[in-house]
Amino acid sequence: MPTTYTETPDNFNEIGTFVEKEINGIKKIFYLAQRVIFYDACSFQRHSHLPDKEIKVLMNYYKIHGTVVFITKCILMELASDRHSLAEEYIAFIKKMAEAEIKVVIFNEEYTYDILSECFSTNERINEYLSWAVRMVKSPVSTITEMLKNDEKLTAEVLEWKNLRQSDIYRRFFATVRENKEHADNLGEELIAICVHILSHLPGIVDGKICVLTDDKGAASKIDSAVKRTNVQNRGAKIILFSTPKVVQHMFQEQIEISENEMINIISQGTSGNIVVMGTTAYDFDINVSISMPSEALVGKIMEPNGINIIF
Repeated sequence: MPTTYTETPDNFNEIGTFVEKEINGIKKIFYLAQRVIFYDACSFQRHSHLPDKEIKVLMNYYKIHGTVVFITKCILMELASDRHSLAEEYIAFIKKMAEAEIKVVIFNEEYTYDILSECFSTNERINEYLSWAVRMVKSPVSTITEMLKNDEKLTAEVLEWKNLRQSDIYRRFFATVRENKEHADNLGEELIAICVHILSHLPGIVDGKICVLTDDKGAASKIDSAVKRTNVQNRGAKIILFSTPKVVQHMFQEQIEISENEMINIISQGTSGNIVVMGTTAYDFDINVSISMPSEALVGKIMEPNGINIIF
């Protein structure tokens, strides 16, 4: 039986007071934040199962960097899944972030239009950014590609740059794509990639302000390639791609208060067997080497001077 999704979980009221969901508040949060992290579903699920002690360590790191957490509407749909409700641990994780004074935003992907409208005066200019982002992100076989095949009007507007003066293209595009979400597709990561691609082109956005946290190597590759495929002249601010092991290495390097055991617990949460990262050790000549080892050994390498450089 196919999985059905809902845009608003049945128990959304349990997190309603702990998140920002109105666009005016979201715009203010986005512009004032030092760092904006878009959570992919896999990393959110992993971190929501961490013990309280490790969550506090993570929250401390976020606070030091003035971080706000963005959960896109499609990722919220994935978290609610066919249950149409958020699991208790997801609700508890959001509450813990709010209690730690980490702002959490439920981000409708079409809000990118509202944010860009603060900086660009014409719909044509704003809609061009959506067109470029979709072109860079969509793959030959994907929910977005299939949806556009079946919607000639949106195809003309988004891919062929027709009727760019309209102000509702973002809303219609994202709403239609979400309606076509299927089980085990890659729509959540594709829509994150589109959002960060668009937002990275805002005037004044510094390198590293916009981040994506995912432990899905396929998602990271898609986001990375979408940005790199944009020609140099039109490339926006640099986006940081975090994995959980990479976050742990950053915390250690920045001398965030974290014990060896806490690092092991964070890295190993939600996994079994060896941890696989992309990076280099002191004896590697190639970059982005796939490295596999137990979590204890990986943490040992992180703590060892020049032991390992985790790319992802």
